[in-house]
Amino acid sequence: MKSKFTKLSLAFGTAASLAAINADACTTVFWNQNNQANVVARSTDLYTSDQPRIMVFPRGIERNGEAGDNSLTWKSKYGSVVVTAFQTNAVSDGLNEQGLAAHLLYLSKTEYPKPEPGKPALSNLLWSQYVLDNFKTVDEAVKATEKLQIVSMKASDREWPLHLALEDATGDSAIIEFLNGKMKIYHSPQYKVMTNEPAYNVQLENLKRYQGFGGKLPLPGDPDPLSRFVRASAYLKTLPQPTSTLEAIAGVLSVIRTVTVPFGAVDTSGNKTEDAWATRWVSIADVTNKIYYFNSTTAPNVVWIDFSNLNFAEDAPVLSLDPTDVNLIGEISKNLTKAS
Repeated sequence: MKSKFTKLSLAFGTAASLAAINADACTTVFWNQNNQANVVARSTDLYTSDQPRIMVFPRGIERNGEAGDNSLTWKSKYGSVVVTAFQTNAVSDGLNEQGLAAHLLYLSKTEYPKPEPGKPALSNLLWSQYVLDNFKTVDEAVKATEKLQIVSMKASDREWPLHLALEDATGDSAIIEFLNGKMKIYHSPQYKVMTNEPAYNVQLENLKRYQGFGGKLPLPGDPDPLSRFVRASAYLKTLPQPTSTLEAIAGVLSVIRTVTVPFGAVDTSGNKTEDAWATRWVSIADVTNKIYYFNSTTAPNVVWIDFSNLNFAEDAPVLSLDPTDVNLIGEISKNLTKAS
């Protein structure tokens, strides 16, 4: 019997699009239709630790796009709380003081456009930081990205083909991918779930095959990214309306936990991908109240940073901490120290 993915490949013309991936397999879930707060959860699944570090950046930081010739330069307009990877300035996740959230996820078939003379260049590893530094809304960030040259750069001795998910305090959201050298944008509050693989149009078509979305298939339980997309979409759809912000946070956290991958998990989907990597950490961005939550799967506690306790003034120091520290608990702004 042909595997689920083989059938989809034939149906949608994406044969081998997930072949031999050896990277991260993440998920984002945006709950933007509740009466308390717009909140987004993100899981990071990786074959090795990405050595996450929480950084707090004030306004007024001078930055470079780090993409070689014609790199973009800018000065940050807004403060942000971000997670960096591999002890570098590559930013995988974050939230700014205006309530804009950004998340970079792996997409193996990513192909950025060929360089265009005169077009400002930006490293894909700094894509999240750029939008958090400069924009209040998803719409602003999308329009700005359309004018840039996104360039694949290395971190931890390898390149990372990436796509971007964005959400803001108004409930708007967008997903930006680059396939066959062309940008594809899905911009609407309806785009609430993203996993790393495959391309988003395939995910949307696959979802229609399942109960609750027009199809007859039961909810899949394996860690394959197609299955995680279906599972997260289904549980998000049935969340009860919260009566408090705390219930909103708990709700989206309960959904993201249905797609986290235990250490030692085996992908039984029949797919030939190597993406059943353990979940290393989970974040939640409350884009309404500007609170950023973090849970390392090797630590027992959910910790958070309330932006009302931070100083984003232009002359404020850059702060940091190791969010995987098992001694951290609760609101951790007091644990931040000046970055070296």
